[in-house]
Amino acid sequence: ISFFEFDRVAGKWNFLGLGNYKEILSDKTFWSAIVVTAVMVGVALIVEVIAGVSLAIFFGQKLKGSKFVRAILITPMILNPVVVGLMWRALLNPQWGLFNWFIGLIGIDNPPIWLADPKWTLWTLIFVDVWQWTPFVTLILIAGMSSLPSEPLEAASVDGANGWQIFRHISFRLLAPFIGIALVLRTIQAFKTFDSFLILTGGGPGDSTSPLNLEIYRVALQSFRVGYASSMAIILLAAISVLTPLLLRILGRATQNEE
Repeated sequence: ISFFEFDRVAGKWNFLGLGNYKEILSDKTFWSAIVVTAVMVGVALIVEVIAGVSLAIFFGQKLKGSKFVRAILITPMILNPVVVGLMWRALLNPQWGLFNWFIGLIGIDNPPIWLADPKWTLWTLIFVDVWQWTPFVTLILIAGMSSLPSEPLEAASVDGANGWQIFRHISFRLLAPFIGIALVLRTIQAFKTFDSFLILTGGGPGDSTSPLNLEIYRVALQSFRVGYASSMAIILLAAISVLTPLLLRILGRATQNEE
């Protein structure tokens, strides 16, 4: 289909050869979607891993009430992305949303319109993604921490190492396989992001928050350029086909290190 384009007036498919692919090379909207996807995936993964490690260390201390807090923590990742989008669209409403009311309590009286200001929309969507999926990373790392051997940590403590030194030189290295697993799984999930972006902004304002998945949807089912959207999907498939072996290699190394 990517080699064709449907003529709705004549009701037939016209063969274009590589015409759709040539058009993509000069399509600013397509390259904008590539940038949005790369920024969203990159920033979200970095923040989620850092926050996930921090929360895993905190809950790994087995403080009183931590099990209850941990149960609440996993709630966002259980919710459907559509539900998350609808919920945050209500919370971020500039007129009656609770989010602006809360930040008003700390002295921010004129917050931006989070889902309409081009300077803030993408970062707002990344924040929502981090809110929903950081618990996923945290759970993996908590499971990893529970399986770490205690002997190296105790030996380092006896030798006079402080908490930061123990974490940096021992705990972090032992957790590396689990961080690798979390990173691979979240990368795969992040590239599939669609629902929450569609509900919260629909890709707007303009194309500032339209990742490649959403852009393919808009071209195919709103502009009805099925052939052109198919060529975009083929390019996405090719990119994922290159990325997947790299991710599997990282996962394989992480598993070997763990063993």
